[in-house]
Amino acid sequence: MTSLNSRHAIQSLSNRLNSPLQSRVVVQFILALLLCCAVAAVYFPGLGGGFVFDDYPNIVDNTALHVSSLRWQDWMAAMFSSPASALQRPLAMLSFAINCYFTGLDPWPMKLTGLVVHLLNTALVLVLAQRLLAATAPSETSSRRREYAAYFIAAAWGLHPINLMAVLYVVQRMESLCHVFVFAGLWLYVSGRQNQLAGTGGWIRILAGLIPCTFLGLLAKESAALLPLYAVCLEACLFGFRGRDGRRDARLYGLFGLVLVLPVLLGIAWLLPSALSPAAYASRDFNLSERLMTEPRIVLTYLRWIVLPDLGQMSLYHDDYLVSRTLWNPSTTLPSLLAIPGLLAIAWLCRQRRSLITLGLLWFLGAQLLTATFIPLELVFEHRNYFASLGICLVLADLFLVMPGPDWRRRVGALAAVAFLIFCSAVTYFRSLEWRTEVRFSISEAAKHPQSPRATYDYARTMVILTGYQPDSPYTAETLAALEQARRVPHSGVLPDQAALMFAARTDRPLQSIWWQDMYDKLSHQPIGAQELASLTSLTRCAVDDNCDFPPAAMIRMYGAALSQGDNAEVLNIYGDYALNILSDSGLALHLWQKASALRPGEPQYHISLAKLLISLRRYDEARTEIALLRKFGRLGQNEAAAEILQRKLQDAIDGKKSSGGGP
Repeated sequence: MTSLNSRHAIQSLSNRLNSPLQSRVVVQFILALLLCCAVAAVYFPGLGGGFVFDDYPNIVDNTALHVSSLRWQDWMAAMFSSPASALQRPLAMLSFAINCYFTGLDPWPMKLTGLVVHLLNTALVLVLAQRLLAATAPSETSSRRREYAAYFIAAAWGLHPINLMAVLYVVQRMESLCHVFVFAGLWLYVSGRQNQLAGTGGWIRILAGLIPCTFLGLLAKESAALLPLYAVCLEACLFGFRGRDGRRDARLYGLFGLVLVLPVLLGIAWLLPSALSPAAYASRDFNLSERLMTEPRIVLTYLRWIVLPDLGQMSLYHDDYLVSRTLWNPSTTLPSLLAIPGLLAIAWLCRQRRSLITLGLLWFLGAQLLTATFIPLELVFEHRNYFASLGICLVLADLFLVMPGPDWRRRVGALAAVAFLIFCSAVTYFRSLEWRTEVRFSISEAAKHPQSPRATYDYARTMVILTGYQPDSPYTAETLAALEQARRVPHSGVLPDQAALMFAARTDRPLQSIWWQDMYDKLSHQPIGAQELASLTSLTRCAVDDNCDFPPAAMIRMYGAALSQGDNAEVLNIYGDYALNILSDSGLALHLWQKASALRPGEPQYHISLAKLLISLRRYDEARTEIALLRKFGRLGQNEAAAEILQRKLQDAIDGKKSSGGGP
């Protein structure tokens, strides 16, 4: 009996495995696994690189993120420590904190985590593409061809070099992580609508895709705010807001009114006044009208890079991009402005017979609305196309594999699809090699953008690191030349001057007066932004750590130049650090930190610095006030750990005073 049961079970299992459905599932799993392996292979060389650019303020220099205990207050502090956004992006910051807790500030595991997130997104794109093709492909397109098209979309998107920065640029895990919820939300929405049209429910999936997924995505980055827009484009192209009976479903209009129209109106009311303020562009070398004229050119550049990736142009730094000053300067400005409505017109014309092209173009253009309109962001970053590139992959899939036609055209389309995948894989692989080490990365970026202030400074900074600040280093001559080149680049900021001063001070070379003078001039006339603050911080820490012997008069003049444009809380804070630790002037430090705290009362570091100084000055009641303010401005107990340390320090000081015969 036992033997018969065993044979029956084996036969039953064999029948299930041999069934067409089971075989199809196995084949799909193997293909998806091979796709993920291919994506991992082209990205793997880049995992060995280091941190770059915004990785430093967000991760490396963000001490709140370096969690080493399981205290929930420390984790709250880490989650709400992002300097990049008012929304703090707590989910993304939590992921960085987990990396720090287990592997410290090692960039390799952080980049590996980013690659895993990208692989997950590739899988989500695959299942989303399968749903989209099932709803949009014409009836004459075979199921096998639709399956090929879905894998092409996922492969083209996963392997595309324009998405590399969202993987290897550590801080841009914010972008890739938020899109886990965007892709999942769209898949839930499509599957829910298909179930609804089939008469098997669907509202739970629809609502889950639009509301919780948008909310969770926003906890990683604001890009997720566009999920309802992508969904309404999808609805318009695929389902027409119709129910199972073919009639318009008013509930869908009401839903999008709540999750899209109302948030858009509130968002514009919140963002537009600040964007129209003259101060919004104070730290930029362009104004609002120049930005609006330049961005269409940039959007078309993105489109060109997606359709035909260019290894020689794709990079992290694009701060040398030519700004449109008028409609005719440069000459491509007006044609680019006209081309955007042209793309919308193409989308409109394709809406009936080629809805996948319409959806792809709408997704591509819709993905630019946050970063290419009136919000005063920087002009160009490739990672902004992490979702937009999917839209163009849909267009290419339709042109190569889905569009009906004679057999010869289908064969040519299939060959073009394979060639595109091979080309994307090769470009991404070679870009990964550029990111393989910090030296290769900085050399590559400077070679691609010799007039970029950031690229040339990054190369000079890398050369400084290679010298180890050794006066007899074989890299010294090349380092000095790189620093001078970075200083001479048009629109160069204060970073090269600061680096030259620090390199000279630490290698016992003379501090050239031109370096100081350039810093004074730039700090007096250029807006005080992130680079200026980073330079002031670096010079101050070098002096405080006794690595640089800078003339106090020169340093004080530098702080004065930065403050000549008006009080800046962080400049006051940095100056206070120098006043206390180098000038030994506690009164000046107290005055500066109090002004900084008054300007930005929610900044915890100012209250921490003030409390420490007040305790050392035996002004205990005022120290208690600062500790109370530190607790007050901390969300969900994020400042509690720091407050407890200060409280113990205060109590120890009071107890020490009592034991020495002083009063309470």
